[in-house]
Amino acid sequence: MRLLACSLALGVAVASPVHARPPTTPAPPLVPTTEVDKVNAAIQAWTQGNWARVRALLEPMLVDGRKLGDPLLEEAALRYLSDATLQDPDIAPVSQEWATGYIKRLLASSPDWRPPADTHSKAFYDLYNSLREERDRSSFNMCKGERAACIADLDELKVRHSALGRDHEQLRKAYERQEVEVVEKVARNRAVALVPFGVGHFYNGRKGLGAAFLAGELAIGAAALGLFITRVTSCQRSNGYQPGSLSCELPESSGLALRNAEQAMGTIFLGAMALDIVLAQILFRPFTTAKRVRVPRSELKGDDDDAGGKKPGKAPAGKPGPRSSELRRSDILQVAPAPTFVPGGGGLGVKIRF
Repeated sequence: MRLLACSLALGVAVASPVHARPPTTPAPPLVPTTEVDKVNAAIQAWTQGNWARVRALLEPMLVDGRKLGDPLLEEAALRYLSDATLQDPDIAPVSQEWATGYIKRLLASSPDWRPPADTHSKAFYDLYNSLREERDRSSFNMCKGERAACIADLDELKVRHSALGRDHEQLRKAYERQEVEVVEKVARNRAVALVPFGVGHFYNGRKGLGAAFLAGELAIGAAALGLFITRVTSCQRSNGYQPGSLSCELPESSGLALRNAEQAMGTIFLGAMALDIVLAQILFRPFTTAKRVRVPRSELKGDDDDAGGKKPGKAPAGKPGPRSSELRRSDILQVAPAPTFVPGGGGLGVKIRF
């Protein structure tokens, strides 16, 4: 026994001393800083069933209606947050209410939004289906109410339309019975105003002025013709129209005065004719009223409705054609041969009617 103890003591003395190591601790996980990192970390925690960490990562980014920079990233964050909220037993009393708010945000972002199939929990899909059914029912009730309002408005408009139709029919009948003035105008021929002796003024409807020119021109022309006849019968030429070949029965001074008076009256006659023609052209009226009557508007051939593309109504059979306000292009001037009678015989003349 003494020998064994000595050998053990020797073995203990020979062995080298061993120093103890401090205990090793695992490195702390990296804290995500960007939105993408936080969403990816939340999805990783969701796969591990760590609902509290999912909420801790996503709720600060989405609480109070906050939005992320990427719409697709926001959609994924809302889906996983609502699913984790529904499955977290620590907030069971309010999990349904909070998850409902997140899913409503997803439905409000797009009317056709649907979650991917076979990804989330059954509670998530049940809540989504109930919210979508509730939204569709609300939309149906709203459309139904709007349809009822539209039907009521349509009925009211039909009543108003019927009343307006009756008023329009009464106005149309009164409009057709209204008397209007129908004027028939004739286009006048300016060439007739070139005829002297007051014809142009008679043609223009100025009978007093025409009679004055007619009387004046006839008187001046008759005086000039009388002087010419007197000179021709009282004087004769012995050597043609050579100077000094004219011999008159009257004294020389009287013959010269007679010729000067004849020339003056001829000049006045031509001037009166020129003044007659010029004044007739100045006072010429291109149109004249041939007829003016008052008839009911329904008897007119054309009406204001024709401008809108409506065809005029046909005239009743057996009655004269409808009256209308029209412009006759043919003139009322009529020139025809007529017999004339002069002292000692007859002849053929021209009759002008206007």
